[in-house]
Amino acid sequence: MSEAVSRLARSFLPATAVLEVTGRCNHACLFCSCPWYRADSRYETGPELTTGEWKRVLETLCEMGVVSFAFTGGEALLREDLREIIEHAAKLQAEHIETQAGELISSRKPPKLYLLSNGRKFTREWMAWCREWGVQPSLSLPGLRAFAELTGFDGADHVLQCFGWAKELGVAAVANITVTQLNLPELERTLVAALVAGARQVLLNRFLPGGRGLAHAARLELDAAGVREMLNVAEDTLARAGAFGNVGTELPRCLIPDREFKFLEVGSRCSAAQGFFVIGPEGRVRVCNHSEVQLAHVRNIEDVKHDEYWKTFVFRRYAPGCRAGCAKAAGCDAGCREAMHIVAGDLSAPDRLAAPV
Repeated sequence: MSEAVSRLARSFLPATAVLEVTGRCNHACLFCSCPWYRADSRYETGPELTTGEWKRVLETLCEMGVVSFAFTGGEALLREDLREIIEHAAKLQAEHIETQAGELISSRKPPKLYLLSNGRKFTREWMAWCREWGVQPSLSLPGLRAFAELTGFDGADHVLQCFGWAKELGVAAVANITVTQLNLPELERTLVAALVAGARQVLLNRFLPGGRGLAHAARLELDAAGVREMLNVAEDTLARAGAFGNVGTELPRCLIPDREFKFLEVGSRCSAAQGFFVIGPEGRVRVCNHSEVQLAHVRNIEDVKHDEYWKTFVFRRYAPGCRAGCAKAAGCDAGCREAMHIVAGDLSAPDRLAAPV
């Protein structure tokens, strides 16, 4: 094993960093899970990292083995220096480890870059910029008729126009759909509209209580039948379109229909501190974007590996009771751990929709 591969194998950070570059937003989404928007949240806000600080964060993380950056917020496009920050990331080199012919191969190349946006400030110029700098945009489309009610802004047509620009310019844009009771009835139409307009992929998220969304859970949260409908509608629609997507929020295996999913990737393991981690607008590390628990400041990021909360996720020390005796317990974390931490005050509480054993 080369020195570079050996060094990266010892890195404690996941390969993907979600960077919440600002807490500000120009939407008021009912389903928003940003922890700073919950009225009684224990999340401590503070001055946002400066341009220079974000650049140093990117440099540090690349040296620590992070190979993918997802820029988000709030609404990331509200930062006037966003392009400068992302362009700096595009010029960096990160150690990518890949398997070739059964061997680990290390190569230095730019990190993978993703930009998550509600689309309101997105323009054709922004889409052309994404193509120029190798950035994959993911734009929120929480329904068609339900868009305005869910976000406070009537912007569905504009987001579809953005996908049209993506198709015209050859950009592999993603349609990001948070599924709620309000938009589930039009999920098929929403998926078709996004794919026809020009979206290449779909990121489906089941609504989970947290942030501002906690106050609207009764109106928005799907029941078990709704979750299964969401998955079946998405798989069938993607199959007809020959397109692919994935569910970004883990699900208890007992909620996943007993069928083969060929076009929609569905997972049941928590990826927090495993596949990705988060740095908030003020610079504090968190295990995932749903979490209200702030760990060390990024300037002291080495301290994170000694943090017991971090290690709880790294070693999966949570043990939802519903897994005992469950035939589908293997490979299942019984839903989003942080969502249940917020709702039930316990990282080991099973998902509210998990079938009792």
